[in-house]
Amino acid sequence: MITMKRDTRTQILVASLSLFNEQGEPNTTTNDIANEAEISPGNLHYHFHKKANLVEALLVEFQADARRVLDPPTGDETTIDDFWAFLHLLLEVLTAYRFLLRDMETLVATYPKVGHALKGFSKGLTAIMQLYIEALRRNDFLEVDDREVPVMSRNLVLISLFSERFDEISDTASSVDVSALRIARSVLGILMPHSSQEGSQLIAELAEHYR
Repeated sequence: MITMKRDTRTQILVASLSLFNEQGEPNTTTNDIANEAEISPGNLHYHFHKKANLVEALLVEFQADARRVLDPPTGDETTIDDFWAFLHLLLEVLTAYRFLLRDMETLVATYPKVGHALKGFSKGLTAIMQLYIEALRRNDFLEVDDREVPVMSRNLVLISLFSERFDEISDTASSVDVSALRIARSVLGILMPHSSQEGSQLIAELAEHYR
């Protein structure tokens, strides 16, 4: 995530990310960002000549954090707890940069680099999900047929990336924290019917944290 240094550039990025997440990138002006960062518009322009530069700078931050999410499971002892830690990190990153998915169509049309980054992230995330499912199956936490693994991976990614947008469309949108809890419950709900006896107990225990 963006570290809270005292330099003006970071101050601008933090303000931009906050406003983009709250009201959407299309609805945020550079004057809004300058006011949020408590600097003059001229000072903002000195660091970032236009809003596109801000979006691209935030995209670099997102890609750096995304690389941590896309770190594959290692070793032969992958557990439900390992998947839980991965899920937490994923939801943390998606929450921090939620404006990318909130305004995805507009952003992709306006800033092609966003589309490229999101495409790479979604493909990578699907592959990592599949690796976790296969590792959990190999260690007897899940009972999944070979043909079900890619389908389950895809469904888990769709839930993780687009649940919040579905909630907005269905008029069930809630706070950021509640939305993250809802996504976590949904992901665990997908795993539960395919879990072994040991895995089922562990998943049930984790699910209690999201009630």
